Amino acid sequence: MSRGGPLRRLTYYLGAFHKRRLFQQGLRESTAADRWTADEIRAYHDRRLTELVRDAAAHIPFYRDLYARAGVDVARFSGLADLPQLPTISKADLLEHGPRMVRPGVSELRIVRHTTGGSTGTIATLASQRGIASYENGCIFALWSRIGVRRGDPIVTLRGALLDGGRRLYERDRLEKRLTISTYHLKDDTVDEIVRLIDDYRPKWLHVYPSALTLLANILQRTGRRLASPPRGILCGSEAVYPWQIELFRTVFGCRVYSHYGHGELALLGGWCEGAMTFHFLPNHGYLELLDADGRPITAPDQTGELTGTGYLNWVMPLIRFRTADYGAWDAPGPCPACGREHQRLARIDGRGQEYLVLRDGTRFPLTNINALHGMFFALIYRFQFVQDVPGRATLRIMPAVELTPPRMAEIRAAFAYLGPLGLDLDIVPVPDIPLTRAGKQRIVVTSEDLARA
Repeated sequence: MSRGGPLRRLTYYLGAFHKRRLFQQGLRESTAADRWTADEIRAYHDRRLTELVRDAAAHIPFYRDLYARAGVDVARFSGLADLPQLPTISKADLLEHGPRMVRPGVSELRIVRHTTGGSTGTIATLASQRGIASYENGCIFALWSRIGVRRGDPIVTLRGALLDGGRRLYERDRLEKRLTISTYHLKDDTVDEIVRLIDDYRPKWLHVYPSALTLLANILQRTGRRLASPPRGILCGSEAVYPWQIELFRTVFGCRVYSHYGHGELALLGGWCEGAMTFHFLPNHGYLELLDADGRPITAPDQTGELTGTGYLNWVMPLIRFRTADYGAWDAPGPCPACGREHQRLARIDGRGQEYLVLRDGTRFPLTNINALHGMFFALIYRFQFVQDVPGRATLRIMPAVELTPPRMAEIRAAFAYLGPLGLDLDIVPVPDIPLTRAGKQRIVVTSEDLARA
């Protein structure tokens, strides 16, 4: 044994203990927040926002200068009522001012840096205190527990892992009872081994990127294969899950589908409750606003706005009124009819701003409205991607799974023909490959510039 061996083991176990403690804290506090009344939630936000804004203005150069230029009297800031007075920020600020958004004087030993935005082609570097991911994982587990997930349940993960530089198909974590399968290997010639791995592991849950599970579900449906022991549920995250995907997953895997919303910037976290597919946002994690294109708050249900978050977890590089480029709409006001929680709720999240097509008159057309995305379409293709550079015209790139004979191409074109009268001319082009992003995700709507940069 090397002389440094015992020290390394001690460091490992101390680190694991610290992560476990933060995980339990996130789980405990998120579970407790489920029982808060509306008045308790409002008082919590008032207190946390006041502390956060005053602290940021006093200690972080970016916010001190931002609020001074905007004429904000931080000493008089008192929470929710004053929040609209503050300027919003966006990923452009992270790119341009990132170093000035980090709290000075914090030891690098206490900081973790990571990138976000690889799926959009605009990569920003974020800084946070060590352990923040463990706390958020506890928050996510609190969301999952609403539908019966328990510690120790075996889970299969399909979430963009590139294992051993792409040389390995899967990886087992016996301590966490997790089997990770590389999304880069989801192909017809590996499906037998993947099905065998999942059947042998007998997971209770599949934790997935929806785009990754869509690929596996398409292969299973097209080849007539099925899992020997269906999971209890599918846990979607990191991407919008569309109605056609939910229908596909239920058909192929025969279980319930659950989704939560979060992002690498750590400003917001919310998930469906046990009785409704509406997103309940955890108050202990952050505060949610919906803003229109001019930055005005949206309060009416069913009116689409940009999710704008103020996160409570990251004190090293806090994000205050961060515009996420994701869009959604409020649910009806009041407690959730299904579970009674008083959390902020969204009836839907439409996904990122680029997950719209733009019609000739400038109207944004969400992918949730494209009803040609159904079983027939997925029986013929591996992946698809829309490319749009100008309003009213787009190209649908499809990666064939079978030979696309003229009758099959005619069938696909006929399924999308209804988009023309709505204001979108669509060209459909077979391509040999549609690469995944560095994170193993699939972008659904891109521009020609995105493709050239990839």
